[in-house]
Amino acid sequence: MAIRTALSKVSTQPQALVEAQLPSEKLLEDMIVAAPNVLSDEWMLIGRQESTGAGGIIDLLAAAPDGSLVLIELNRDRTPRDVVAQALDYASWVEKLKPEDIAAIYSRFAPGKNFAAEFQKALGLLLDEDLLNQSH
Repeated sequence: MAIRTALSKVSTQPQALVEAQLPSEKLLEDMIVAAPNVLSDEWMLIGRQESTGAGGIIDLLAAAPDGSLVLIELNRDRTPRDVVAQALDYASWVEKLKPEDIAAIYSRFAPGKNFAAEFQKALGLLLDEDLLNQSH
């Protein structure tokens, strides 16, 4: 069952925003990469279109300030059961990632940038590798 949310332009006379449908998941993914704060200003994107090695490809992967990883999977026109199964499969893969795996994912996402330095710059915290991926 679809969840609908009404959005309106804030003014003395609120106006409903026109409902539209994104033509593709890729467009939504591109929008999120361009402005990740639409999801959360406390997440740092660290990976995109990352292969799980078992035939799956994760849309986006992010790190939270506490070092936990956030799996972001974009789906449309799929049954809830399929989406949940896919998320569980991907979460099992993410759970096994070690700090060096995460650094390698980030280096593919942002070539030439240092994960720890960018984490501190983006989130204002030192990266504690001992806490990295303790939860997701």
